[in-house]
Amino acid sequence: MFELTVIAAYGRAYNSKAAIWADWSDGKDFQIVSIGGSYGRYINNADADRAGLACVLVRYGKDYAKSASVNLIKGLLN
Repeated sequence: MFELTVIAAYGRAYNSKAAIWADWSDGKDFQIVSIGGSYGRYINNADADRAGLACVLVRYGKDYAKSASVNLIKGLLN
């Protein structure tokens, strides 16, 4: 699998990429919103690494209008 789209889990919300990166780095859960068999499940950085993902696209902001890309190969946020 190459990429998943996720949002903050458990009522968390993000207004900045820095906040996303902090929670991703801390191993906090995100909820999968991509269409497919994993919809609604939760994932964190360790799960993404085990699954061999290359990228996680995080939707955030009002109405999830913004997005940030976590490049799992390079270990950085775009």
